[in-house]
Amino acid sequence: MDTALVQPWHDSRPAETNRWYVRLLPSLTDFAFILPLFLLFGMLRGASQLLSDGDTGWHIRTGDWILQHGRIPTVDFFSFTMPGRRWYAWEWGWDFLFGFVHHWTGLAGVVFLNVVLLCLSAALVFRLIRRYSENDILAFAFTMLAVCGSMIHWLARPHLITWVFALLFSHLILSVEQGNRRMLWYAPPLMLVWTNLHGGFFTGIMLLLASALGDALQVTFGNAKPSARSYRRAFEYLACALGCALVTLINPYGWHLHQHLIGYLRDSTMLNSITEFQTISFHNPGSIFFECMLLIGVTAAFWCFSNQLVGLGLTTLLWAHAALFSSRNIPIFMLLSAAPAALLAQELLTRLGHSALFSGLVRDVKDIVLEFKPFERASRSYLVSGVGLLFVGISLAAGKGAFHSEFNPKSFPAPVMTAVHNAHFHRLFTSDQWADYLIYSYYPSQSAFFDGRSDFYGDGMIGKYQHIMSAQYDCEELLKKFSIDGVLVKTDQPLATVLKRSQDWKLLFDNGSAIIFQSRKGRIE
Repeated sequence: MDTALVQPWHDSRPAETNRWYVRLLPSLTDFAFILPLFLLFGMLRGASQLLSDGDTGWHIRTGDWILQHGRIPTVDFFSFTMPGRRWYAWEWGWDFLFGFVHHWTGLAGVVFLNVVLLCLSAALVFRLIRRYSENDILAFAFTMLAVCGSMIHWLARPHLITWVFALLFSHLILSVEQGNRRMLWYAPPLMLVWTNLHGGFFTGIMLLLASALGDALQVTFGNAKPSARSYRRAFEYLACALGCALVTLINPYGWHLHQHLIGYLRDSTMLNSITEFQTISFHNPGSIFFECMLLIGVTAAFWCFSNQLVGLGLTTLLWAHAALFSSRNIPIFMLLSAAPAALLAQELLTRLGHSALFSGLVRDVKDIVLEFKPFERASRSYLVSGVGLLFVGISLAAGKGAFHSEFNPKSFPAPVMTAVHNAHFHRLFTSDQWADYLIYSYYPSQSAFFDGRSDFYGDGMIGKYQHIMSAQYDCEELLKKFSIDGVLVKTDQPLATVLKRSQDWKLLFDNGSAIIFQSRKGRIE
């Protein structure tokens, strides 16, 4: 890395910054940490925003199963369509942790820990940008952009763990770039934990490989004549990536987990059926943050190439492509591209400072940043961050207003679910999201036809599910094949229209938003 671009800040603080009361004052790190709290509970729907996805439900019940049986599941126990089939619960660590938390604190505890993960992600990305640019104000501005762009996937699910670990690996790589090669030894232990919490662990390996390739290209096409010694850091990154890859084999399923994940991610037919794997709709108002970062980030990547930051540029382009390919990759792109975007902005400000029109303004801004830096870098107790978390924790425990921890009532209407439970269906067909919620609410008495574990069911079962849900020609035949005795769908679903006209089904419940049908043949025993 070009040391002219990224230099460590030397402590030259005035004596006033060492006073005890300065430690109690808020810092920009505090404001970055509490930024998700403000956005979640001040602008979004609060706790129910994090509980807008039913997958959280079956994750929690998986954790309950692990706690009850003292082992990690290997076969399915949620469905009546594939009971006993091989199942890779590859997020078992998250399930266990949050199952334990849910057992003692309910959904409020689950929401609180996921809020902590969001706050950690925001603080980590701020400190990462600041380490690159050394401009506190610019770092906070791009932190806000990155955090706002990540809101599209703020859900109480295991992927938030990957955001934190990806940022930890980015900090680790920057430390190595600045000369602390010993930091690479921390990567394999972190990878071991990451692997058993979420399947996004391959992100860390990709970051290391991008750094290795970037270093190798930088040496090969640099001004100096390359030698074996000049490739040392590239080989160190490569060796670390290999070590991390080997560590990922330490999981309950061994190499079969990798085989399963690769097969899942290569199945384009199946992924095309899952909304979060699709390209984002730019008609969504929240996409404006992604559009801004995409424009700045891609430009910054090429700026990195010309300023001896090849690995950083490659990482940015890699995740820009991934974000355009799948909307679930957008938050990682936002978080990882914020640093190069800030570097580009800093370079543009420097060039503006050389122009007669903006030189005075840029000089004044620079003076403000330099005067502010000693106080910002003074030692802090992070009291504001602690108080913010304490307030949220107490509010979640009280459960009032935006702090009431329940699955989003707009997505999971409780009266409808109660009506389904009271009907005592043996084999119920419903959407995957509602099936997830029913698993959470009534497992083991309520099993599912199809739930949110798309990697478990495969494209064959997804096709049958879609045929029924969209009321295609064979929908009633499939309902009979699987001995379905109850159907719960939204009233505007094509299946609802078909079953209303069918002599084999009778209407049990209709509140205008959801409708329940019962087979006239009665319950299947």
